[in-house]
Amino acid sequence: MNNYERFINILNFKEVDHPPLLLDGIWEDTLKRWYKEGLPEGINLYTYFEIEELKFVYAGLNTGPYPPFEEKILFENENEIIKIDIYGRKVRDFKNSTTMPEWIEFPVKNKDDLKRIIEEKFDLSFILERWGNDINEKINKWKNEKRNYILFLDGGCYYGILRNLAGVEYSSYLFYDAPELINELFERINIICIEGLNKILPEIKVDYLGFGEDIAYKTSTLISPCMFKEFLLPRYKKVTSIAKKYGVTITLYDSDGNLNPFMDLYFESGIDGFLPCEVAADMDPIDLRKRYGKRIKMIGGIDKRKIAKGKDEIKEEIYKKIPIIEEGGYIPKIDHSVSSDISFENYSFYIKTLKEIYGIK
Repeated sequence: MNNYERFINILNFKEVDHPPLLLDGIWEDTLKRWYKEGLPEGINLYTYFEIEELKFVYAGLNTGPYPPFEEKILFENENEIIKIDIYGRKVRDFKNSTTMPEWIEFPVKNKDDLKRIIEEKFDLSFILERWGNDINEKINKWKNEKRNYILFLDGGCYYGILRNLAGVEYSSYLFYDAPELINELFERINIICIEGLNKILPEIKVDYLGFGEDIAYKTSTLISPCMFKEFLLPRYKKVTSIAKKYGVTITLYDSDGNLNPFMDLYFESGIDGFLPCEVAADMDPIDLRKRYGKRIKMIGGIDKRKIAKGKDEIKEEIYKKIPIIEEGGYIPKIDHSVSSDISFENYSFYIKTLKEIYGIK
């Protein structure tokens, strides 16, 4: 059994020899630390740990602002860079440490800005240009080769795009001050995503439908359940119903934070898979499985704070997940990025422990 088969089977509660081991999300700062602690520079981590890699390939069209905002560097020195990014944000990035960038200014500062960006960057008359010139070649390739990678489509990044354009604070005001513009933006994103599904799904077997929203923080969600019902639920339902019509059985919703206020709404919308299941935000897979049973599928949920502490804590954290690993519908993974407070020794022990549990030699 290979990792492609493991990924598909485990998230459909089918029998597997063991879950795939996923090593992504490692900070550049973390790697720099590990090089000092014994990791050979330039080596692929999957090669170093003798683990089969699993690759993910996006099969759809560009669903964000199109054409993207022009990226340009406004200021640069040895420590930092200030630039305009593809969302039109003025951003300060720090060169010598891995951290969230500082968002200095957003392109949407008022309702007129949002209306203009909807017209300029989500113009549905340019929907075909979002595919790129090589899409037909890619379709033929996906049709005719035996895949060892996961192929996925985008169900939409609705709140995520709004937040990227306006910031969390002003986005919150816009739901009250300009709901008609929010609906217009989300509807156009939905139409673009449906274009992706309608072109690809009749031609190609796709492995999952993905959503990337980052719609929550440690203790709750960034919008209310009422807002979710009005602005997101109808769009989520449209894309999941199309995907399921073509046999797509896995939906994966990527958001940090505490999603519990929305969980029943996700199930109603046809979404039942979640990552990274951030333990510090009350999204521990053990608790989620107790609450929702086999309705829920999960990736992540290994508390990064425990991996930073030491071997006893690592072993305890992994061993208590064994029952839901065996039950299926769950792929263990560190519950977000692998930060630089995690030593190479601790990370190596984390991998070694999972390999022992999985029976990987």
